[in-house]
Amino acid sequence: MTFSLNELVSLVQSRLINSFSTLPGSNDWIWTAILLLIFSLIVIPLGFKLNFLKAEIPEISWKVIFRLTLITLLLPATAEEVFFRVLLLPHKTEQASLAYQWIAGSISLVLFVIYHPLNATFFIRNARTTFSSFAFLTSAAILAIVCTIAYLKSGSIYPPVMLHWVFVVSWLLGFGGYQRLNNQSK
Repeated sequence: MTFSLNELVSLVQSRLINSFSTLPGSNDWIWTAILLLIFSLIVIPLGFKLNFLKAEIPEISWKVIFRLTLITLLLPATAEEVFFRVLLLPHKTEQASLAYQWIAGSISLVLFVIYHPLNATFFIRNARTTFSSFAFLTSAAILAIVCTIAYLKSGSIYPPVMLHWVFVVSWLLGFGGYQRLNNQSK
């Protein structure tokens, strides 16, 4: 399948508009809650077993917490979900075959996992060790899977953004992520 530049721009525009204008229904939110539960039941015990997670609340002000929760909603949650889900996966309106959805989902998964250590290497250097660890990359892969399922099922950007955001905020503010990122050598 080849695209001209105009067709590619049209596809990107269509996927962006459709994903933001599709509002999730109650069943989509139920699925999102189930996916979050499944994700948590896998990643939390695994993270503790691999000494990646620890129950730890950072000693930071409410102002920092508020700012952090707002910033993480935009980056990484929304920005990464737009790229790795909306732009790389077919929208429900495209009526893509299951095989195409699997292939696109697999490509999205691999790119999502590879992106994190590359991002740390070039942009967030204090996260290099963390973003390259087996435990983090495994968690990122599982997150990519649940976000992909949420997106393909709902056709909406909102469920995967919510899953991604809840994971990041929980990790930063309850499972040692803030300390891990702020205590690593630059």
